[in-house]
Amino acid sequence: MRIMRMYVKWKNDILVRLMGLLGVVMLSVGLYYVGFWTVYGIRYCYHAIVLDDLHDSYNYSMAISEDLCFYENGAHSYVKDVKTGKKVLKDVSWLSGIGKKDSLMCFSKKGYRGFLNRNNGQVVIPADHYRKAWVFSEGVAAVMEQDSVLKFINPEGEVVIDKEFRYAPLPEGQGYLFKNGYCPIMGKNHRWGLIDMSGKWTVIPEYDSIIPTLRYYWVISKDGKQGLLDEQLAILVKPTYRRVLVANYGIELLNGDYTRQLMDFDGTIQEGNMYTDVRDLYYKSKVTDPTIDEYEWELSPFKVYQTTYSSEDSLKVGLLGPDGKPVTPPIYLSIEALGADCFRCFYDVPGHYYEGEGLSVLIDKNGRVIKQ
Repeated sequence: MRIMRMYVKWKNDILVRLMGLLGVVMLSVGLYYVGFWTVYGIRYCYHAIVLDDLHDSYNYSMAISEDLCFYENGAHSYVKDVKTGKKVLKDVSWLSGIGKKDSLMCFSKKGYRGFLNRNNGQVVIPADHYRKAWVFSEGVAAVMEQDSVLKFINPEGEVVIDKEFRYAPLPEGQGYLFKNGYCPIMGKNHRWGLIDMSGKWTVIPEYDSIIPTLRYYWVISKDGKQGLLDEQLAILVKPTYRRVLVANYGIELLNGDYTRQLMDFDGTIQEGNMYTDVRDLYYKSKVTDPTIDEYEWELSPFKVYQTTYSSEDSLKVGLLGPDGKPVTPPIYLSIEALGADCFRCFYDVPGHYYEGEGLSVLIDKNGRVIKQ
């Protein structure tokens, strides 16, 4: 009986100690979380109210000027004066025109557009009226009210062009910007033309698109074909080409058959056949080990030339002779040499074209079809 009482007492002591230990652990955990959330709350209030930099830890910065810096963080983006540490513009979604020379920059805030002066950090035009806006170009900026009517304003916010032009989406990377005194606008017939600084049509709206390019030239599109206007807005290249590219060295013209030519800026063809890439061709010359299908490869005097490089155009290649002249036009998807004077040419059709699969023709060294 005595042993039983001692066992019960020992058991009760253990239970009391365990309960006490559990209470200490729970109290410690509770104090830890109370302390953690207290410190977190104090830090939150300190950054949100005192320092006003609650979202700084998520931002990347970009210098606007010597004094101003833009901190990007979605709807919490802001502009700060780096010398005073004061935020001059808060809660903006984006800021456009950072790398441009104009003093006024366009910003978005809560679905509206406004303008900020990069020199002094002052908001010149608040974001409370215009649904869309573009950066200033040549002293004016395009803005759009809720009724989708485009207007142009000066740096003081005064409307200088109001011809009731309707907004229409522009090609990617292009804005309603003046270049050399002209801006692309869509007419009531849903075609594009150019207006001058007074809002007058200088190129009547008859094109599918008008895109500015180098040397104040304009690439025009009509019925799926491209052409070119020069600096005086005269038609230098009629819209009959698959693609027109203006470069520093001249104007490249991609024809309907994928041949490419180079024209100078006066409209004279300088090169009748341009290639964007030339590659070697190899063919199997003899078997070295028939048991493992091993061959020797020999370099062909013929080459494959390419005339397309834009992602908008399908890859097209042709056969180039030893004299550097095209044997075939660039109308194929791929060409492989089967021998010294025999080639398999694959067409641009769905399906595989490797290892002899896909629609193709065999041609000889003169480009004549041997077998369909």
